[in-house]
Amino acid sequence: MGFRSTGYREETELNSPTQPTAARSSSSTTTRSMWWRRETYHPRFEFRSLISRMILATGEYFMHRSKSWVLLVGVLMVTVIGEVTWITSPEISLSLFYILPITFVTWRNGRMAGFGLSVLSVCVWVIADAGKISSLSAVGYWNPAISLAFFLIFSETFAEFSVLLEWVRTDYLTGLANARGFHDLVTREIYRSERTGRSFSLAYLDIDNFKSINDTLGHTAGDAVLRLVGKTLHKTTRKSDSVARIGGDEFTILLSGAGQQSAEAAIAKIEEAVRTEFSRANWPVTFTVGIATFPEPPHSVEAAIKQADDLMYEAKRMGKNTKNHRVIAIDGGDRQQ
Repeated sequence: MGFRSTGYREETELNSPTQPTAARSSSSTTTRSMWWRRETYHPRFEFRSLISRMILATGEYFMHRSKSWVLLVGVLMVTVIGEVTWITSPEISLSLFYILPITFVTWRNGRMAGFGLSVLSVCVWVIADAGKISSLSAVGYWNPAISLAFFLIFSETFAEFSVLLEWVRTDYLTGLANARGFHDLVTREIYRSERTGRSFSLAYLDIDNFKSINDTLGHTAGDAVLRLVGKTLHKTTRKSDSVARIGGDEFTILLSGAGQQSAEAAIAKIEEAVRTEFSRANWPVTFTVGIATFPEPPHSVEAAIKQADDLMYEAKRMGKNTKNHRVIAIDGGDRQQ
């Protein structure tokens, strides 16, 4: 399997997120309209309250750190809270602050780590309030016991919530990002491009004749093809890149910081990897790919994805097993590539 490239095309000006493009077939229009409805009526998952959004942002920061690092920070936070409890008046309760390290450790390391930190938090609290507890005899242990129960219930609930939050952005079949998750990833890349001035590229891949695979080999084989495609794309791309499955047989790749040549080399590497994997499986699978390179940040995520989507369908009209690469000018100025 080898891509039949249409070559670099004339640079396209992207003046607005809703810039009209050439008419396409009814099926491609339906696919695009489905994408627009998904993005328009299902905005990316976010919290409205300021406190919750701060917790979410901090949690995402910890998710990019190693588990051992997050656990160490959690233990240090518990120790600091215990020290503050020791030097303050017994009438001032600081037990609520233990929720913060328990939250982040549970989010990053899972429920068992959260349970362990909950027990440690109560032990530190008991030691810090030892004088008060001994003066009240057995009654003084009631509050720590209740707090431990609360911490454990909170850890269990938050562990389930963190899994739900992950699956909201994840494709159930391939384990890649879904349309909602990819929207968030491209949003961050646009912000990064605005700050640093670096270009980036989006690739929109469609499996050729995927329906015939389902019809002739069955849906189980079709699912196996999708999983193998997702695994191969994830394995072939860099850690800084992002891969998503946003439709039945459609995948997108965010090539972070990639210009013309870098994007072309990345897609060639992907082509080789896919050809090798599917030759082993004896599956006659090919791709049609649209690649949009943005030297400047686009107006919106929708506009960026739409450009790559349009290029993919343009390549489809030229013939399958084809790639179509174009550099997108944001502020105008056409020039031949």
